[in-house]
Amino acid sequence: MYNWQNHEHIPAVRTPKIPVEIDNETWRDGMQGSQVIKHPTVEQKAEYLRQTATLGFSDHFDIGFPASGPRHIAEIVTLIDFSKSRKLPLTFSAAGRGAAAGDLRAILEVAEKTGEPLEADLFLDVSSMRADVEKWDRNEKLEQLRENIMFAKKSGLTVMFVPERASDTKPEELFEACKIAADAGVERIGIADTRGILTPVSTQRLFRAVFENVGSKYPDVKFDFHGHNDLNMGLANCVVAAVEGAERLHATSRGIGERAGNVPLEQLVVVLNLNGIRPSDTSRLHEFAEMASNILSVPISSHEPIIGPESSTTASGIHASTYAKDQDVYLPFNPSGVGLETHVRVGPLSSIANVYAFCKELEIREITEEEAVSVLNYAKNNGGLLIREEVFNILGLKGIAA
Repeated sequence: MYNWQNHEHIPAVRTPKIPVEIDNETWRDGMQGSQVIKHPTVEQKAEYLRQTATLGFSDHFDIGFPASGPRHIAEIVTLIDFSKSRKLPLTFSAAGRGAAAGDLRAILEVAEKTGEPLEADLFLDVSSMRADVEKWDRNEKLEQLRENIMFAKKSGLTVMFVPERASDTKPEELFEACKIAADAGVERIGIADTRGILTPVSTQRLFRAVFENVGSKYPDVKFDFHGHNDLNMGLANCVVAAVEGAERLHATSRGIGERAGNVPLEQLVVVLNLNGIRPSDTSRLHEFAEMASNILSVPISSHEPIIGPESSTTASGIHASTYAKDQDVYLPFNPSGVGLETHVRVGPLSSIANVYAFCKELEIREITEEEAVSVLNYAKNNGGLLIREEVFNILGLKGIAA
């Protein structure tokens, strides 16, 4: 396996393509994850399409893997027809193995039934290592890939070639396959970190090398990045890919996907917005995340970045004191910008500022300094965060705000 972390450093080849697009993989790559015990109904999937398009959190959908069978094809057709009937601002692709003619025929069946100018996302591991493991003839696979791309183009499809496990493949093998695909007429090449092993440094070096050796020779070909989150670097790698010049980034709601999952869509939208890479109105993001969570039965954890209900909460005395003056000093963004609120709690490491802020949240009448000290002392001796009832008891109040 090739380690792109050790690849030679070269200067930036491209400038960022702003605004970068988002390819939503929730109903394709996301469904391969074990996080989703029971797959959503087609009606739930359609509602998700409507909301993500209306709120502007996705531009494109990899809608599924048609070769999975007739039932899956019927669902894909229903979802695309739903989007067309409501004029949702979405484009669609369907995935298939790059060297499997049957997969391409299934994609063409979807295109024929919907009349949609579908994109075929054809993936193939082009490394000699995978060929050795599978006992493949690598040259034969590359020829099958070329033929499938040309057939897809003649059939009216746009095509993205996805070199699966690009983050492991030797440079000369990766460049060779990308050039074969570009010569055959693909519109896009999707760089895939299939094992989720890239770091921001190796992502930068990989994209610069691809742009220098492939992109510069095929200026009309666009590039995507498909990251996995095995080392918890998928989001950071997406930002690097965008800064280096990738036109489209892949993500799934709630970060679902095989193993540790894919790049979380909700987090990606905010990070891109904060960095001026893809401006978005995120005011309803938490509402959207809750909808996705309910459909997928994947709960939002309390401290999950950006959308977790406790993600903007502090029990720190120093921080609470500053929160009262200016939240921006410690928070990376205003939680109200995603539909959440800032909270302060009282615990063993709190200060009197926490008590005043917490009592204000509880809508308790203005308390004296002596009362605040009594609450704080209780918290420091109690060994944990205080709950509402404890504060009311300490202050001798009834169980409702006084």
